[in-house]
Amino acid sequence: MRIAVWGLGRHAIKNILPALRQNKNLKLYGVFSRNKDTVGVCTKKFECRSWKNSQEMLSDKNLDVIFAASPIGIHSDQGRRTLESNKHFWCEKPFTTSLEHTEELASLSDIKGLTIAEGFMYLYHNQFIWLKEYLENYKNEDIKLINCNFCIPYSDNPGFRYDPKLGGSTLLDIGTYLLSAIFSLVREEDPKILLKEIKKNNEFKVDMNGFICLAYPSGILCNLFWGMGYAYRNEIDILTHNSSLYTNKIFSKPSSYVPEFKIKNVNGDSSIIQINKCNHFVNMFDHFYSLITSEEKAHEERNRILHLAKWTQKIKDM
Repeated sequence: MRIAVWGLGRHAIKNILPALRQNKNLKLYGVFSRNKDTVGVCTKKFECRSWKNSQEMLSDKNLDVIFAASPIGIHSDQGRRTLESNKHFWCEKPFTTSLEHTEELASLSDIKGLTIAEGFMYLYHNQFIWLKEYLENYKNEDIKLINCNFCIPYSDNPGFRYDPKLGGSTLLDIGTYLLSAIFSLVREEDPKILLKEIKKNNEFKVDMNGFICLAYPSGILCNLFWGMGYAYRNEIDILTHNSSLYTNKIFSKPSSYVPEFKIKNVNGDSSIIQINKCNHFVNMFDHFYSLITSEEKAHEERNRILHLAKWTQKIKDM
């Protein structure tokens, strides 16, 4: 399958393009961006092609998949145009800025028999997979508390993050990591929102931090805090009836990072478990390719995207 990357920011050049070059089932066929200098560098470095404009790219019959490494606010338009050109559409998280736009793209992909996918790379890391398997040993009523934090400092080069027209929002950009993690770890009917607080920046007109407390029918409480303008935090802490567990860098980390879980027993005695390092971007694209070959997996990914979009919209509207 031939894939193109639409958008060439630092993240795409550092993480996405190298990961695609390593994939055995996907061929990095081309890149496209309005920045012609960056396009020239990338086509040479990654030995791929480009196009004069986006329509020429979308009309290329040799191209099968487009991955949008672009600001959240333009995913909807890129997704619609991609699907209408009969190409699979995968993109950076979150899928769009609204439930309405996500539903439109999900419906269009279903009608056309094409896949959609959302780039939460951490879901495919050995660290998160191990955590899911660990919690499967517990009944939901035995999991008592999940605390999750993802905070980043202010940036001198924030890109779209301060621009509401491009989807600037810490809920969308950062908070959705936490929500997606909880919904992946806790397989239960939807929780109640006990508390929610989101603060906006008056200068930039975007939300800069947020906190929600979720309560599941089984009794699980989830405290989620995210924001920009803080010391860096990227962690999850879980309390059960007979143990507690903590791990750092649960969402974002380099491929060289060796994850550790600190586990305490019922008496507070601790032990450390190390997890094999891996490149979660490489694993993510392996999974995305499997969506094309498995209708069941494609359906699951479409539903996961819709569920997260529903909850993100619900939090925004409260």
